[in-house]
Amino acid sequence: MQGVDLTDEGVTMGAEKPRLTRRTVLRGSALTLAVFASPTGIGDAIAVDVDGPGFLTDAELATLRALVDRIVPGAPEDPDPGAVDARCAEAIDALLAAFDVDPPRIYAGAPFSDRGGHPVNHFEDFLPLDVYEATAWRLRIEGSRGRPELEFNGPVTGFQQTYRDGLAVLDAAAGPAGFAALPGPARDVVLETSDDPAVRVLMDVAVPHTMEFLYGAPEYGGNAGLVGWRFTHFDGDVQPRGYTDEQVENRDESRPPGSNLPDSVDRAQVDALLPLASPEVLLGLRERTGGTLSGMRDEVAAILQGVRHAG
Repeated sequence: MQGVDLTDEGVTMGAEKPRLTRRTVLRGSALTLAVFASPTGIGDAIAVDVDGPGFLTDAELATLRALVDRIVPGAPEDPDPGAVDARCAEAIDALLAAFDVDPPRIYAGAPFSDRGGHPVNHFEDFLPLDVYEATAWRLRIEGSRGRPELEFNGPVTGFQQTYRDGLAVLDAAAGPAGFAALPGPARDVVLETSDDPAVRVLMDVAVPHTMEFLYGAPEYGGNAGLVGWRFTHFDGDVQPRGYTDEQVENRDESRPPGSNLPDSVDRAQVDALLPLASPEVLLGLRERTGGTLSGMRDEVAAILQGVRHAG
């Protein structure tokens, strides 16, 4: 991180042509896969009470908020709410402390919430875990921590240590004030220029966790105020009420990927990036660049530069 100017003045924001912002990418379903799909296949939207026990310190939680804000920004960079508004950081923190409550809040109940006309929200009644499930989830969240009975396949680093180590590296790279004190563009610089393995591992879990908590059911800790569903115009869980015959028969016409993007976005740039909307292509991109954010950004920039020259 030596030689990087992290002040507002030291970050060049390019002002020639409207850029594809994170929020714009989220509006395009295909581009969402291209940027945020993770080959790790993590599916960890855990049902939690974000006002309950947490794992991170107050300082670490502030750093995590600053991180998820760069994954899905909100105001003032975007008029729509972002990951901070959805309380994704608090939901992740509660996930890390899932076994500090009894029963562990891993699996929400069923079959209905109260959003689709049912009088009782079953999602709020969390299910007890059997011995196998409890062991598997402890291993994923807490890691093996030197316990022989959990290291039959070797040592495992859990989410707790992954977040703690990665957040510490971000704070150290940001200087004395810490990562959370930096303006948004400066935080981008820290993330894009870091080659520290702890940051790479952190992003591999923080990005999918942020997306899951932003767009998952609110009982899972994020999506506060249903901001993730409102932004995407998703109805959420509608059972047992369901849809009317008219809604089913006159469903929205299918449209090509990216057709709902604002007019300010260069359509040629969108079309150029659509081939990246494949897990296989994205995995190849990660391998060619060593998985670094700066390397992947350079590859995408090269694609867009070719579009500009062709135009």
